[in-house]
Amino acid sequence: MRPGQRPLPVALGAAAAAGALASLASPPADLGPLALVALVPLLWSMGGTRPARGALLGFTFAVVYDAILLSWLLAFGPIAWLPLVVVEAGFVALFGVLLPFVVRSGRPIRTALATAALWTAIDAIRGSWPLGGFTWGGLGYTQHGNRLLLPLASVTGVWGVTFVVVLVNALVLAALGSVRARPRQAVLAAGLGLAAVLLPTLVPLPAAAGPRLRIAVVQGNVPRSLASDRFLQSGVVAENHIRLHAQLATDPPDLAVWPENALAVDPSVDPAVGAPVAGSIRAVGAPTLVGAIGQSPAGRFSNQVLLYSGAGEIEARYTKLHLVPFGEHIPYPSLFGWTQRFRDDLVDLQPGTTLRLFRVDGVAVGTPICFENTFPGLVRRFVADGAGIIVVSTNDSTWPQSSATRQHVIMSELRAVETGRWVVQAAISGESAVIDPRGRIVQRTGLFVPAILRASVPSSSARTIYVRLGDWFPIATVVVVLAMLLEPRRRGSGAPPPAGERQQIADGAGVAPERTLVVLPTYNERATIREVVTRVLATVPEADVLVIDDGSPDGTGDLAAAIAADEPRCRLLRRPRKSGLASAYLTGFRRALNEGYDRMVEMDADLSHRPEDLPGLLEGSRSFDLTIGSRYVPGGAVTNWSRSRVALSRAGNRYARVLLGFPLTDATSGFRVFRRPLLEVLLQDGIRSDGYAFQIELAYRSWRAGYRVGEVPITFSEREHGRSKLSRAIVVEALFKVAQWAARDRLLRRITPDRP
Repeated sequence: MRPGQRPLPVALGAAAAAGALASLASPPADLGPLALVALVPLLWSMGGTRPARGALLGFTFAVVYDAILLSWLLAFGPIAWLPLVVVEAGFVALFGVLLPFVVRSGRPIRTALATAALWTAIDAIRGSWPLGGFTWGGLGYTQHGNRLLLPLASVTGVWGVTFVVVLVNALVLAALGSVRARPRQAVLAAGLGLAAVLLPTLVPLPAAAGPRLRIAVVQGNVPRSLASDRFLQSGVVAENHIRLHAQLATDPPDLAVWPENALAVDPSVDPAVGAPVAGSIRAVGAPTLVGAIGQSPAGRFSNQVLLYSGAGEIEARYTKLHLVPFGEHIPYPSLFGWTQRFRDDLVDLQPGTTLRLFRVDGVAVGTPICFENTFPGLVRRFVADGAGIIVVSTNDSTWPQSSATRQHVIMSELRAVETGRWVVQAAISGESAVIDPRGRIVQRTGLFVPAILRASVPSSSARTIYVRLGDWFPIATVVVVLAMLLEPRRRGSGAPPPAGERQQIADGAGVAPERTLVVLPTYNERATIREVVTRVLATVPEADVLVIDDGSPDGTGDLAAAIAADEPRCRLLRRPRKSGLASAYLTGFRRALNEGYDRMVEMDADLSHRPEDLPGLLEGSRSFDLTIGSRYVPGGAVTNWSRSRVALSRAGNRYARVLLGFPLTDATSGFRVFRRPLLEVLLQDGIRSDGYAFQIELAYRSWRAGYRVGEVPITFSEREHGRSKLSRAIVVEALFKVAQWAARDRLLRRITPDRP
């Protein structure tokens, strides 16, 4: 078991308990404050976890949470409920997969912020994909009654409220985890959590001071006995609304509203329905919004709101843009056409193409239909286009339980705060409600009762920050999460300090010089080998040189033998054939270890690496187990390379940096110094790559194992003699190996804790 990881049965129990607790924060229990701590068991269960285990825990939480929250869907049987629960659970499983990558050990505040950003980003994606998204059950909605926190929605939309809910949970966990060992940190975490809930009260909410409309919602009702029988209820519902509408004649409103599906047919196509509807409206004399099923000349149907004049004439129509997948249409019929058998012979509706406002007595009215009010961005568009009042028409009569209708009204409460508008929700059988711009329900009806709900509703032309900027906050959280996923994480210093470093700490007093071996692999380097050896020995008097020649046809080996004969600090190791760069270095490293050297140097023999940069690398080795000469840190440089080649080199290093998550700018550099303890570990485990991949592998494994890896600046010069050994195969190997290591270590295996 990894450090901090909980036993699996305990973790699964905690995740399931968190799901149950979180569900209580929504109707029917509606214990909103509980959401601020309900996730603590889930986050605790994910401590020290791997991605695969995190996915399991997230999935467990969400299955319990959504199974309870969406239990009203069982009115259609498990065929509707179960797939949705599983799909929704997949998003929290994704949260569990990614959480280990944004956690920063020893930094609880940063981890809490990252946790909240990750949850919010995934929740926003869930709200738009797949099939147009599904926002039901977002944690932000649990705070519809929190007058301290709710004003934040006018700035960030519901997404900011979700962020704070998760942030507070993460901070509570951080405070509990550090209350004994680091009490100040616990106090800080608790204080930040409290501030996150209290500070939104400072957000000013615009007042609705525009012209008023006296609105009357006609809730015609569907008897409970007919709630599940669409055929029988269609005629009854129309008759109920016609009859109830007549009661408005004694005090006609400025606008009457019949909810979604008040008419199951198009009144302009079916005179048997159209005539009595028009007559009822004409008798009252007030403009009326009527929910109806529209029919095109081609025989296609759509979900519409019709605006009748006081004279009983249809003046305009709004067609629902965002249809309910599988309820109002079958998406991708070639894939999901088989689901038609479960839809009780319902026909596919056609979505609208244009958002439309209605004008009543000079006031622009936006009319999202049912499911559309669950999407903050869509309702925002109505207001951005000029709506001064929002009227949501809905038919929730299918659900015999009150939790579905109550959860639906909560969506409108958030839309009111986000947009700074009064929202009137008109439902066939309840709840109908009138909601002010602070998200407060000022009037409401009961369920499954005929009712008329009257209210004088002021319009508004003010624009909240959310209306002005839209969904900027979830976009920001996605950017933050991507930055944290790509941010290199420093590994813990689990490996012991190198012997040389322990000696150097004493300022060198009484310390014997460290033995250093410079390994120079050669193949056709005759033009440069003498100069390289001479300059290395002159620059670093304490160093020895080992030339490893792979049977160079140009006589490099013979020249190196002559140099070695005259210079005792230079030796030659001949190999009969070209065996690769990695093989040459590994041979040199083994020999250096056998002969007791403290530091081993990789260096090219073609003068692309300047010997004069070697002292800087050796100085760096006083602090690092692996010191890499970097072309791309401040002070580093590349000469005699084209811009395209520099760009290609940088891109390759960026590729490795991003996929592997380590903080190196030049992992492909072949100019580096290894300390003995590190090389012993690396050689013991074996090296499995060559070329660029060899250099990346050594750096990555050193960093991942917790050894100190650092970079110092060097100047790299393109070789003036001979030909580069770089080939397409070497590049392809490096690309493949990096992807392989990233998949293995970052997705499938453990996440090594980072250093604070």
